[in-house]
Amino acid sequence: MMKRTILATVASLIGIANTAVADEAGSVIFARGEVTAERQPPVALAKGDAILDDDTVATGDASRAQLQLTDGAKIAIRPNSRLRIDEYRFAAAASDDPASTVVSTSSDRSVATLIKGGFRTITGAIGKENEEDYEVRTAVGVLGIRGTDYSAVFCNADCNFVPGVNPNAPIEDGLYLGVTEGAIFFRNENGDIDIQAGEYAFIPLADRVPVPLDTPPPVLIDDNDLRFDADGNPAGGQPQPDADEASALTGFDSKLGTRRAPDTSAPLPGRSEPAPDEDGSVPAQPINAIDADGTPIDITPGDSPPPTGNRTISYSTGPLGRADPVFSGTLDNEPALYRVNGGNELMGFSGPYSSPTGAVSADIDINSSTIVESGFDSTTVMRWGRWSGGVASVDLGAGQSDVIDLGAQSLHWISGPEGGTPVMPITGTASYSLLGNTSPTDNLGNVGVLGAATFGADFTNMTVDSSLLIDINQVTWTAAGTGNIGAAANLPAHLFSGNYLVTVGGSTSGSGVFSGFFSDPGQASDPAFPSAAGITYSLQDMTGTTTVSGAAVFGNP
Repeated sequence: MMKRTILATVASLIGIANTAVADEAGSVIFARGEVTAERQPPVALAKGDAILDDDTVATGDASRAQLQLTDGAKIAIRPNSRLRIDEYRFAAAASDDPASTVVSTSSDRSVATLIKGGFRTITGAIGKENEEDYEVRTAVGVLGIRGTDYSAVFCNADCNFVPGVNPNAPIEDGLYLGVTEGAIFFRNENGDIDIQAGEYAFIPLADRVPVPLDTPPPVLIDDNDLRFDADGNPAGGQPQPDADEASALTGFDSKLGTRRAPDTSAPLPGRSEPAPDEDGSVPAQPINAIDADGTPIDITPGDSPPPTGNRTISYSTGPLGRADPVFSGTLDNEPALYRVNGGNELMGFSGPYSSPTGAVSADIDINSSTIVESGFDSTTVMRWGRWSGGVASVDLGAGQSDVIDLGAQSLHWISGPEGGTPVMPITGTASYSLLGNTSPTDNLGNVGVLGAATFGADFTNMTVDSSLLIDINQVTWTAAGTGNIGAAANLPAHLFSGNYLVTVGGSTSGSGVFSGFFSDPGQASDPAFPSAAGITYSLQDMTGTTTVSGAAVFGNP
């Protein structure tokens, strides 16, 4: 598909307090992954940070943000999106309605630009009294609101996911709209359309003619993004297409869209109003989500949901502790033994550790370190990442503690899905394909590239084999090794560990270790085999001066 350069706009979005200072539009109430304000210079955003008039809020891969603006609105921004707040004015006024805290005045205005990606918003006071105060400008036209909860996604050669069909199927470029509550209107030079609760529309980039749709467009039901619902329903309160319907939507041709007159009486299936509080007032609706594990989470306050099932976690770093120049360890964690943030990224876990008195199971916490890289595979529900900078803390029990200095090296991790322990086969062989990985790092502060990796399993003989090709600090490292599965390595049935022979720069020899686990759910070509495997590794050159560590996830056996 040809790449096009399109500037799209999407308008303003709205917040909450009576005390907003000049130029402050609101604040961040949830930030996961890479979230920045593109100011001069750019600023990384975290929960509690201010959002300013004229800010461009950008989210990276597997990153999300939620904003609350000063008129009471919430905005949830999808991954790989850029939203610029062009103009925002709100001066809170008293309301005659005792159930309301703020109303809009005649001078209030909200306008923004969606450069890339999409968002969902529950709008606030601006635009409820006067439609002209609120605009969403896009590359294909302008939309406004009448007090609502809606989603908008702009596709420009970057939308390609249809659940249950082809994960790489292209979706036609244009603006996709869906309304959960209330109503919105859209207009451009080729027509206008009203969209009520439970309705959807598409404005193609090619001819810009608005098209009503009978079923949700794929980009609004993408499991790789958060699906929002005020009641926390897994389907987001929206009807989900079956495989045939989704297939018809693949490559979204506006000529295939079913044109119909909007049904203003159509309620959204599965929708219910929030119950009043004891004082009779209706609480503000939260923005809930279904994460990629299929777990409902409430992201309104930005708090992390508590774990509900076991997760197997593997990690590597080097050197580690007092005795291990190369290290990789894996442990099945019960819910009380691990911690994740709102994006299910690992913040703390239990794992093997070389203490001053020997190998123990320790609690390892991110502490002052940060997640600088993370990845996710929606089919296998495997996650990976690395901590870097600062120190990770280690609780050894019995009042003993230690730290892992991550000022130069990184701690690499892989986290399996909750309850993803597979029933292990006892016969057969399988070769797995690389799905994702962290960037290899060394203990000298260098970040490299994993050029190639292989992984295979012989379940008959309970062995695994692994190979790596790494370029770091202008030197090529190769590693090849074998290991044992389960009881053959004195481990639980789905865990494995092994050793590498390492070549550095084509001649110098070294050594290495790896460990990891097999996981379900997922889709395997042979359902007798686990759908995924994750390994963490640590390598060292012959002189013992350089250690390289990393993580890799494999699937599609």
